[in-house]
Amino acid sequence: MPLAGQMQPRPRRGPGMCGALTRWSDCPRMSAHPRSSCVDVEATVMPRAGHRLGPKGCPPALQHHEQRHGIRLSASKLTRVKRDLARSDIAVAEHFGRRIREAARFHAFMAGRSSYNSDTPCRRCASTVRTTYTASCHACQLRRRPLQLTQAGTVASWPPALRSRAGWLALCEERRRERNGERESCTFGPFTGTTAPTGKLSIDAPALGLHIPDLSRHPFDFIHNIVQRHPDLLEVLRWAGWT
Repeated sequence: MPLAGQMQPRPRRGPGMCGALTRWSDCPRMSAHPRSSCVDVEATVMPRAGHRLGPKGCPPALQHHEQRHGIRLSASKLTRVKRDLARSDIAVAEHFGRRIREAARFHAFMAGRSSYNSDTPCRRCASTVRTTYTASCHACQLRRRPLQLTQAGTVASWPPALRSRAGWLALCEERRRERNGERESCTFGPFTGTTAPTGKLSIDAPALGLHIPDLSRHPFDFIHNIVQRHPDLLEVLRWAGWT
């Protein structure tokens, strides 16, 4: 209870409540009407002050772009829609200028170029030319999926899809089973092989101090040398279907 002479605090109106009431039990219409009758339509559609609709990386002032175009204003994939937004809205351009690590990629993104010279060389081919879209190595991307170019240097046709829809759905199912912990194991001598639904093979040999989480990441010479010294590993490879 406030003392004499002190002002009583003004009751705040809670979201979706009648008048200045702050609890649902104080609502005079609660007994006669369902709870939905006391809900303010605007309060249910629009968020309250301080609440976010988009991800943490997007400022609140730019979240309407994400809702309108159904995209995320992140720098992981720089699409044409993001470039058009950055050219039309200076706030979006400043946002991407802060999110993109390299200034050369940001300038190539605003200029509409497909590649740029990076300050970080590729770990595979040591090339410094990267794609503006995902900042991946341009030479490695062309080596994996070569593009058919015209004499002017523009793309004539895109490469065929790597997988069909059925193959992609099957791969997603295998990845889901792997995340759920589905494994098969078999032991030959000191080696224990464990296979996942995606085909990944891991080798464990505690007696030899050997632990390989993914055998496919090692070159052929490395695997061949171990097989020459320990023939039991060959039985594991046969069991996993590698030979």
